[in-house]
Amino acid sequence: MYGKPHIVDVMPFAKLILSSDATRIGQDPRLLAKRAQRSELIRVRRGAYVPAQLWSALNDRQRHGLLAAALVQNSLKTPVFTMKTAALLWGLGVVGVPEQLQAATSDPQGGRSKHGVQKTLGSLERGVCELGGFRVTDKIRTTIDLAGVLKFAEALAVVDSSRREQSSRSEAKATDWDKETPWGPAIEEKTLGDAASNLASSSRQRRAAKIIEFSTAKAESVGESMSRANMILQRFPLPQLQASFTLKSGKTARTDFWWPELDLVGEFDGQGKYLRNRLRGGKTIQQVVMEEKARENALRALGLTVIRWDWAEMMNPRAFAKILTDGGLEPVGAGR
Repeated sequence: MYGKPHIVDVMPFAKLILSSDATRIGQDPRLLAKRAQRSELIRVRRGAYVPAQLWSALNDRQRHGLLAAALVQNSLKTPVFTMKTAALLWGLGVVGVPEQLQAATSDPQGGRSKHGVQKTLGSLERGVCELGGFRVTDKIRTTIDLAGVLKFAEALAVVDSSRREQSSRSEAKATDWDKETPWGPAIEEKTLGDAASNLASSSRQRRAAKIIEFSTAKAESVGESMSRANMILQRFPLPQLQASFTLKSGKTARTDFWWPELDLVGEFDGQGKYLRNRLRGGKTIQQVVMEEKARENALRALGLTVIRWDWAEMMNPRAFAKILTDGGLEPVGAGR
């Protein structure tokens, strides 16, 4: 079981404005509802509000975190978050955000949705730990639970991310909910395999085992994992990951994908490096684009062919296959 990280940030709790707090200090909690009517506050859950300006600045993952924090504050019994909600808190490579919070229940009927919470049958004690003020299924349990139910590409992204080392950056936050580097020690392949063998359903065991077999610690983003998953599904030859090349300038360029037999380099263009200031290192979007173009030209000067794709192209099987075949790749078994 994985324990609580050394660096924890409870931003979701700190930003919540609770009716119970207003009552405790002698204020009329109805004033909060009136402020919400004036669009000064956003009601995220009964008796829990956040400033409207803060809410508008958050992305879907961060809003999901605030919803989870509000549920914790308003529950008599601390909920145990599981599945995608737990994975988001761990920083695992989840695609999208669930419409409802996902929490475990010991009720044999399970599977019920109520008040924005999807309940799934599962232990409230085994494989559960504290993380950033929340109770969540631990990293191993969360990873394997999702590997047993998600579609192949999404499951591979989660398992890949579970095998990456946790962030050592001082600015990292356990409740960032929108980071590429997960919390907790990297999980070894054998540990994941042992956990998968304990899944209740044999079909889920087989499914998780196959995904673990294809997983790697070298994939550095959800987009890279999803790209590789789609290569597998379309039977294209698998590349080497994170290959390094010494450019004529003496600088080193690391690439997402490399097929050495074709001198072919593949690059996934995620929006993050263009839109997130912390990933741009304070540079403007135009500066980042120009540097990427110069880097690509430098790779071509080494005799390499460079192909690129974005999220939309990668998620379109025909468009993605065309990009790969234009680069010289052929599906395994094609033309035989």
